[in-house]
Amino acid sequence: MLTIHQPEIIERENETVLQAKFECGNTKDILWFSTTNEFGSYLCHERGDAFLVAMLLYAMKRGEDIHILAPISARLYYTLTKHLVKVIADMFPGYHQIQIIGDIDSGNLDNAGGVGTGLSCGIDSFCTVIEHTDESCPSDYKLTHLTFFNVGASGDYGGDHARDLFHQRTEAVRPCADELQLPLVTLDSNINEILDMRFVITHTYRNVAAVLALQKLFKTYYYSSGYSLRQFELNHSDSSHYDAYTLDMLSTNATKFFSSGEIYSRVEKTDIVSIHPLSYKYLNVCVAAETNCSKCNKCQRTLVTLDLLGKLNLYNKVFNLSNYQMHRSKYFGLVLSGRKNDLMKQEIYDSIKRDHFPIPFGAYLYRYPQAIFQFGIRHCPEFIKRQYKNLKRQ
Repeated sequence: MLTIHQPEIIERENETVLQAKFECGNTKDILWFSTTNEFGSYLCHERGDAFLVAMLLYAMKRGEDIHILAPISARLYYTLTKHLVKVIADMFPGYHQIQIIGDIDSGNLDNAGGVGTGLSCGIDSFCTVIEHTDESCPSDYKLTHLTFFNVGASGDYGGDHARDLFHQRTEAVRPCADELQLPLVTLDSNINEILDMRFVITHTYRNVAAVLALQKLFKTYYYSSGYSLRQFELNHSDSSHYDAYTLDMLSTNATKFFSSGEIYSRVEKTDIVSIHPLSYKYLNVCVAAETNCSKCNKCQRTLVTLDLLGKLNLYNKVFNLSNYQMHRSKYFGLVLSGRKNDLMKQEIYDSIKRDHFPIPFGAYLYRYPQAIFQFGIRHCPEFIKRQYKNLKRQ
């Protein structure tokens, strides 16, 4: 049995903390969420929703029922017990269907009516921000707040390095929030250390838990999709594949989650983002460093996409374009060679084919490296020419 106690609020000099004790077998610990005092009054101790969502996969992995000693929002209790728990148990190898025991609260929770989304300054994030600050967006659905959470994106398993990186990245995105004239809500947590699970598998649940910790602030929250609905699947390896479903299951009476950008491919999102001048200053897609390294997989993918969209030179302030030009053939070659095992590269390849974009001829050296060994350097070009013609016909 996993027992989660009633959450409590602790006010400190520079932060306000929402925490709850829990026990599971021989483990006794405290899960906490912390924000600045400016937003501390929105931390929700009246419901156990945030802690229930945060610990759901933890309990199901161990086959432990959850007994929560705080009221649970009626909608969340219904969707978990009647729908999502079974789906997760079927989807995740070795996970178990569990019971959730606790008091159900059907009452209305006071809510400030905020509309929020995470601001990482990546492609998905920027696309969400652009779509929900545009004049075509209904006023009730326009963004009022931006968020930045330490729940795993800066390090799957937490620790001092992840927290330091979280603070560095917070300061990196803050100028963008200032230019958008929207408040930035930051939240720290020890959920990374508690779960001890890979972020890519659990990121939707972690981020939803963080928002539900601030349930008295947000009426609506947009979660930027990682994949389009065309790529939807119940695949436990990455919660982005099915978060259009999960987000509805994790909504409460007070806070409604929407998947944002789910109708677009990543190439289409990049095209949308490339129209907005703020992205020329703040776009940050890197997984290897605080700023764009221009070398990691995500930087490569974004640079190639901007190249085929004809928008590359707009981003000379955030990418090392000289380095990209040096490795341009290689990066296109990696798209060709990796597309069958990478949905994002396949999207890029489909756009290349559709737009008849001229691929650097040297890219085929990286697409067919085995030709060098099979035919030798002298005859390799003829082999590649034949493969090039075949590829164009695909």
